[in-house]
Amino acid sequence: MGKALILLLGSLLLAGCTTPVSPARQAWCDHNQPRRASAIVVAAMTRPELDEINAYNGKGARWCGWKP
Repeated sequence: MGKALILLLGSLLLAGCTTPVSPARQAWCDHNQPRRASAIVVAAMTRPELDEINAYNGKGARWCGWKP
């Protein structure tokens, strides 16, 4: 009985680690892709433009699993 209870609690803890993806988040991931600018374009961008691209790509990394 003790082992069964430990296994049950362990599986409940592991199940809590997986968060279902909301439909809105999934739609965002399905319709967007990383923004990758060339070095020349990056050199010509303003700081606010770079910050916006970094924030966008950061959101994609968190929400969609994009790799840098």
